[in-house]
Amino acid sequence: MAAQLGDPVREFEHTHEHLTKLALEAGRLLRPAPSARSDGPAEDDRRRLRACLESLRDELLRHFAVEEEGLFPFIRANLPGKAEEVDRLALAHDAICGAVVRLAHAAEANRASEGRAALASLYERFDAAYARHSREEADLFAALAGALNAGQRAALAELLRGL
Repeated sequence: MAAQLGDPVREFEHTHEHLTKLALEAGRLLRPAPSARSDGPAEDDRRRLRACLESLRDELLRHFAVEEEGLFPFIRANLPGKAEEVDRLALAHDAICGAVVRLAHAAEANRASEGRAALASLYERFDAAYARHSREEADLFAALAGALNAGQRAALAELLRGL
């Protein structure tokens, strides 16, 4: 992760940008176009939605694992004043993961149009939790950008390289 851009904090920001694009795409695929028939999306649209949600689920789980196994312990050790903030972010990971896993599962099971409302409801819960979490992590990344010295950035990059 860190080897690609060199700055581990910037790499986390870059990953969040990508995850947000996937989340927005899932929302777009769930919302019917104005010209869409009322009986639900075509099979091709459902296939694209399932693929998008599976990708979002897998990438979020991987990203959160790197944060929880690498970034968060590093912050607790090097910036103990941020420990409570990191703990709140880790708890939010659980809620977001649960929502995206349920959403991907529901989309996979939903082969007929009658489940669209249930999918949309699940997505709205996911979207609200993800948006709040993204803002909080953006604040953390901004604080890290100003707080970490070159040695700490190098140590973090090396730690993340192993994950």
